[in-house]
Amino acid sequence: MTFFEDYAYSIDTHILKLRKRGFALAAETVPPSGQAGLWYADVIQCVPRSGRDVARQIARLCGDDSQVTIPWRSLSDAVGVRDSIGREIAYTQRGVEALTKAGWLEVETTGAKRGAKTTFRLMVGDIGVEWLGWVDDEDWYEEAA
Repeated sequence: MTFFEDYAYSIDTHILKLRKRGFALAAETVPPSGQAGLWYADVIQCVPRSGRDVARQIARLCGDDSQVTIPWRSLSDAVGVRDSIGREIAYTQRGVEALTKAGWLEVETTGAKRGAKTTFRLMVGDIGVEWLGWVDDEDWYEEAA
């Protein structure tokens, strides 16, 4: 069997979806799924915007695994957001820093310079009130009179 015969149905559905949208759907816009998707659902409650953007892409890349090895440049391209000065990698590094500081991510870099690979490991962080900011109990719970 040829490649086209094996994947004819998938190719036809992809062409049909492309025709409907008018543009290709980038993989970066697909929401995270699996174990990493559950991790992402907890993380977005506890970190700032840069951390949420980075967490979404790391979770998407991890899938059902709990770690992913990827260069910083590729991760920043996947995040695709620039800071106020126009730097993508700095914005991504700030997001990773927020995630590690909150205990949701562990980062390990092997190698140096152009050959460096960075491994991002998903960790179980703390979903506590201290990460959400000051919350007064009276705001959340009202006693019935």
